[in-house]
Amino acid sequence: MNYNQKNSQYKKNKIKIGVLTVLCVFALSCKNNAGQSGKVLFESPDKQIKVYENEVNNELAKSLYSSGVDEKDLTSDQIAQMKQSIIKNIALNRALAIKGKEKKLDQDKKYTESTDILQEQLLASLATLNEVNDKAKVTDADAKNIYDANAANFTRQEDSVRLQLIVFNTSDSAKANQVLKEAIANPAGFTSYARKYNANIQGVTENGETQEIPLTQLSSRFGPLNEAIKDVKAGQIVNKVVTVGNDLYVVKVLERNGKGLIPFEKVKETIKTQLRNQKRQVEQQKYLKSISDEFKLSNMDEALKNIK
Repeated sequence: MNYNQKNSQYKKNKIKIGVLTVLCVFALSCKNNAGQSGKVLFESPDKQIKVYENEVNNELAKSLYSSGVDEKDLTSDQIAQMKQSIIKNIALNRALAIKGKEKKLDQDKKYTESTDILQEQLLASLATLNEVNDKAKVTDADAKNIYDANAANFTRQEDSVRLQLIVFNTSDSAKANQVLKEAIANPAGFTSYARKYNANIQGVTENGETQEIPLTQLSSRFGPLNEAIKDVKAGQIVNKVVTVGNDLYVVKVLERNGKGLIPFEKVKETIKTQLRNQKRQVEQQKYLKSISDEFKLSNMDEALKNIK
């Protein structure tokens, strides 16, 4: 797997929440109103939905734990993105729960008789994570060994850039130019503008950040963008709105990267995440097998063959 593939996979996985854990947590918190106190981080316009700081912090801790990641290994922006995602998930689940109660589904046996098994599933998940996380530690030295032994996988074949985009339809030219003016006056607010205006644009990440794009690829697929950024340094905003097809772009250049071996510090966390995931998979399989052996669950097929 080359660097770009690893980087893409890392970005998909680094803030991934364990599905089983999340389902259990939501099911239990909906019933117990766990953590619904303290500062309100989000309130819907109709005031029916509130999301509280305590419950967001609790879910963040569970998410990090289920992923085997320490908060110190993530940037403040990554933590902010996780919290925003958690808030959205809680709000949507809370809205769905309200609809469920309106239909009296909270009185249905499928709901009322599920608490015990959900708690059992959560406890099983926590027991597995407790065992696996302790044995899946990865050091900087481990990552450096992989880096040194696989230099070709961490070599950029050509110059590349990473951009941040705010996208508008061509019919919104006045708005695009107004946002460009505001962004140039307040460069630190570029991400806030991106999140505001990209929210309803299909196929665009909310914060507008791209992955690394080789310059030849940018030139062939988005020629006007490539031309517009030619003399723009990393950290600067292009001083005009760029038209590509039916879209308008307000553009910030986040990084310019030259071809050649990528510095270890830039890929260290990517490598550590890959190694950690591999170790966790191995340790999880070993642990589940040991539990199956201890409780004589390895040969259940014979006992279950008459179950119809």
